[in-house]
Amino acid sequence: MSGVRWSLSAVLARQGFQMVCAVVLARILGPESYGIISAATVYTTFAALFLDQGLSSALIQRPEVSRRAAGATATVNLLFSVLIGAVTVVLAPWAGAFFHAPGVAALLLPLAVAIPLKGLAITPRAMLSRELLLRQVARADIVAAAAGATAGITAALLGAGYFALAYQVITTDLLTSVLLIVASRGPWPNFHLGEVRPLLAFSLSVFFTDFLAYFSRNVDNILVGRFLGVLPLSLYSMAYRIMVVPVQLVGQTVNRIMFPAFSRAAGDMAVVAGHLLSASRVVAMLAAPPMAYVACAAPELVHVVLGDAWAPAAPIVTVLAIGGIRETLFYITPSLMKGLGKGRLIVRYEILAAIVQVGGIVVGLQFGLLGVAVGLVGFGFLLVPVLLAIQSRLSGLRIRKLLGALLPAVHSSLWGAAAYLAVRLLGWPAPATAAAGLLAFVLAGTAALILFHRRHLKLFLSQSKALVARQDAQQPGAAKEEPLVKEQP
Repeated sequence: MSGVRWSLSAVLARQGFQMVCAVVLARILGPESYGIISAATVYTTFAALFLDQGLSSALIQRPEVSRRAAGATATVNLLFSVLIGAVTVVLAPWAGAFFHAPGVAALLLPLAVAIPLKGLAITPRAMLSRELLLRQVARADIVAAAAGATAGITAALLGAGYFALAYQVITTDLLTSVLLIVASRGPWPNFHLGEVRPLLAFSLSVFFTDFLAYFSRNVDNILVGRFLGVLPLSLYSMAYRIMVVPVQLVGQTVNRIMFPAFSRAAGDMAVVAGHLLSASRVVAMLAAPPMAYVACAAPELVHVVLGDAWAPAAPIVTVLAIGGIRETLFYITPSLMKGLGKGRLIVRYEILAAIVQVGGIVVGLQFGLLGVAVGLVGFGFLLVPVLLAIQSRLSGLRIRKLLGALLPAVHSSLWGAAAYLAVRLLGWPAPATAAAGLLAFVLAGTAALILFHRRHLKLFLSQSKALVARQDAQQPGAAKEEPLVKEQP
């Protein structure tokens, strides 16, 4: 299979297993106990940010990388991961006090063990991704995600409580590291640390932007947990998780291919433009409709999947799903900037994004939990003109052309949303409304595409096939690759 198919399978399996585990834990534990998991996850996500320092992106982006340099990078990752694991043990009581929840401190202690396991997997994953050997990466992710979800659910059913998360995370990270190291045959750590120096300029800019991105995208969780409590945090984080699944499923799948593809096409603007248009069209068609459906069906989906105890999360799901559409449509922009080596541009954009989104969260916090979601999403839309300008500058495409790749998917989704809301007026039970509304959504959205955007639909189908068929062009030693679809910028 092609790299795209394997990447899609891996992201789908990983997100699917994680979501199933999260739903089971949420139903067993309830919102208040699940808030402990949400708070601990905020910390562990932050800690994981320091494991890589952007070195894996630098390994992928550079035209040539020696095995010695990769091994030295593995050494740096491992040393940092052990250090961060030790720091986590020391800071666990502080984290519990910060969130006013002693259970957070207790849960962080076993989770600290998983941090060095994450560090072991970073460089092997980067080297396999660099060579577009995504089949091996996908197999590791799928097996590890399935085993981790099984361990977490089993632990929860046996009464482990919120410690079920530790069983899930440790099992997943251990298997991921072992399988990736075996697949990549190392690279084995060495102490030729001078080999890392040429990677630092690009890697540090990526690390800094990743840090800003984490801050702007997680400060809402931090502030909600700190000032509103772990119960509101559990509602908010569950809603955010529901929103993130389609974003990551589509965005990560495409970006795993497009980051190295943009890197190889750097210097040929026509190829970059072709990649960007094709990938944007595919992302929009795959992401906008399901996110719009989730926004409409949030009350019914929360009732059916999570239960009545989680009903207050429904309006938050609706708001965040709308924001997720915007997030997914432009998910490819960071990969475009990284692939073309625009480290300074990434830093400037992430600083702006952090200021804008944090400003929205702080304003929204004054109005409670729903206000946080509205502030995050509303202020996030202010970044759309900036993202379009960046894409236009780097690809040479006009903004009108870029919008033309996105708007048909949004337009058809609006027709589908109208059809779903019409079904809700019938007053049927939640399961029936969700099922019938989905059918109405699909029929109305498809009809809109056929009636108003037939040419766009044909391009989407052909470019999706082209994206999947790129395996030969992406193998090491292949000839210079062409745009996914030949069209004039």
